[in-house]
Amino acid sequence: MSRNFVGRAHRTGPFVGARPFGARDRHLFHGRTATVNTLVEAWSGTRLTLLHGDAGVGKTSLLRAGAVPALTDRGARVLPVGHLLLDPAFPSAVLPEQNPFTRALLASWNPGEFPTHGPGTSTTDFLRDHERTDRYGRQRPLFAALDQTEPLLRAPDGPGPHRAALVDELLVALDEHPGLHLLLTVRTEHLADLRRMIAAHGTDHTEVRVGALPPDSAVHATARALDTAGVRRPLPVAERLVEEVRTVPGPPARGADTAALTETVDPALLQTVGALLYAEGSDAFAADDVDHALAVHLSLVLEEVAAEHLVPRDLPHAWLRRAAAAGGPGAPPPAADGVRDPDLTWGLVHTLQDRHLVAPGADGTGYRLRHPRLTRPLADLAAHPRIEATPEPWTIADRVVVARRAHTRGEPDLAGEHARRALRATPPPRPRERALLTSLLGDLAFERGDPAVAAAYYAEAAELLEAVGDGTGVARLLVAQSSSRLQAGQRAAALDGLRAAAGRVHGDPSLRTGIGQALWRVGQSQSALDVLDSVLVGDRSASEARRIRNRIRAELTSARGLTPRGSW
Repeated sequence: MSRNFVGRAHRTGPFVGARPFGARDRHLFHGRTATVNTLVEAWSGTRLTLLHGDAGVGKTSLLRAGAVPALTDRGARVLPVGHLLLDPAFPSAVLPEQNPFTRALLASWNPGEFPTHGPGTSTTDFLRDHERTDRYGRQRPLFAALDQTEPLLRAPDGPGPHRAALVDELLVALDEHPGLHLLLTVRTEHLADLRRMIAAHGTDHTEVRVGALPPDSAVHATARALDTAGVRRPLPVAERLVEEVRTVPGPPARGADTAALTETVDPALLQTVGALLYAEGSDAFAADDVDHALAVHLSLVLEEVAAEHLVPRDLPHAWLRRAAAAGGPGAPPPAADGVRDPDLTWGLVHTLQDRHLVAPGADGTGYRLRHPRLTRPLADLAAHPRIEATPEPWTIADRVVVARRAHTRGEPDLAGEHARRALRATPPPRPRERALLTSLLGDLAFERGDPAVAAAYYAEAAELLEAVGDGTGVARLLVAQSSSRLQAGQRAAALDGLRAAAGRVHGDPSLRTGIGQALWRVGQSQSALDVLDSVLVGDRSASEARRIRNRIRAELTSARGLTPRGSW
């Protein structure tokens, strides 16, 4: 969601804008009763459910404001809705062999535990810890969801091993936990890829599709939301608004007489237009009002997309106009367009898609304007450059989120540049924010194979947290720093760092696991086993500790009991 809407959400009344509905918006979420019931029954009756549809049709809203509250009302145990966003609060170098997307998912399923506990746990062990039985000893159902699986299915260089591995891990968890009911949301364009992964594992599943709203449902839902907000005569206002959103403008030369109406209503566009006009205090919903409001909205979104991807605003604007002018599949994908627009990155195009401005072409080779209702406002924006709006200034928190999103998406250079710009900002970031940004730079350096640079970043971040008394955060960074130094060949400094960290991590199994793994890497297998055994005595869910301990034991067994000696 664009930042300007987040900042003024209180003025959008019964509309949520382009962001999804959440549990707190349940009283405004209407028009999907049948689909919610279908989804709840599928999720309850099937071990694996796929909820799919095009971007912006309301999958997240259906899940968060519909299915989850409905199950909760029945007394079901539902984990918080999972999502994927890599977090530098737990540095990558602490447990470098663990899947970072697993950590991200478990952090969202159990946010109160992360990052102090839980980062070194597998999905299977996490779910085992959350299993419950009834008074007859039968496992109670546990409902879990991963919303927006796209980061696992799309990336600049393909999904990659970590992304695909998380899907496999979730399918294995279904086999091992008979009480688990898992729901994944996915865009229809990626459904075939997900189906193939599920079929390869031999897992049965059910699919529920969500599409655009029928006009009658859209009018009914909008009228109920308007009535909740106290708008006078909500039904006529809802009818006018829905008709405006459905309108497909005719060719400019022939005028409005040739306008047509779409057969369905785009939920994202309906919420966006409603929020724009409500914020402006408009209840007329005249065509000119809608066109102007959408033109200003497009200007804001394009400014923000360009700022997020560090390109001139004219670049996404021109590409969007080509997508609109083509009428069919539209503007070619970035690789085909690279000669004309070398800065038109893979991520920028997908951000335009995520902002509900473009959609993939039917043949999968290009992109089209998402909705024909945007054609006229887009043309107005091109013809009248003075139609522009100024987004709210970037904050440090904005930079942190955008950098983490780029990292998760698979754009490390962009993530790093946002982190560096935030560190140079005026006023400067607070120590904790500065430490988080610096830790992110450490993660990026570590992941690109530059451990000496990563160690320097982690050391700087540790000093910042030491100054504010965050001993737990310092311990994480000391382990990350030592792990990086080991990979850089700085054995003596690494061992000093591990000794310093050892006195701080008694209550943190993940950090002690990281120390054990580092000791193993420098050939001190017995010391590593001692550390890992102590972890498992207190926490049987420390999956990484168990995995590393088993590898060390296997190595020692194959060496016929010749245990490397030495004390750290």
